[in-house]
Amino acid sequence: MPAGKWRNRFIFALQTSLEVLGPHRMALRGLIPVLVGDPAEGVFARGAEFSRLRVQRVFEEAVAGSADAPTRPMAEAIGRLLYLVHLAVLLWWLLDKSSKQRATTALVSLFQQVLPSAGMALRLPPVRRFVISADELLQEALFSDPSEERGGDK
Repeated sequence: MPAGKWRNRFIFALQTSLEVLGPHRMALRGLIPVLVGDPAEGVFARGAEFSRLRVQRVFEEAVAGSADAPTRPMAEAIGRLLYLVHLAVLLWWLLDKSSKQRATTALVSLFQQVLPSAGMALRLPPVRRFVISADELLQEALFSDPSEERGGDK
């Protein structure tokens, strides 16, 4: 990953993911119900944890290893949220019906345009609290093991 600001490193990692998965797009489209809908076999399943964590760490390191990295806990939180953005973009890409996935390319470009503002906004305490809270919810909702939770669904 090239040196630079976290936003540029995120875009690099996102575009690399799309390029690597590109040849497998049609096969992955057929797996969408399993990847997203099957809690036992999907991307957030315990059996997929090794693979998920490997990719998730790329996004965490994109932030933590950047020239403008925030503190470690904030960098990891931003990285996990960017990993979720990455997954959302991948789902968008898989479902994209535009010619040569033009809409996906445009979406990545929109992220590229807005991320400098996000970097500035992260200097504000309410935004930083939002990121930490959103990260906690992300971990609870998607990364926690339901068998370890007490009291069942709430």
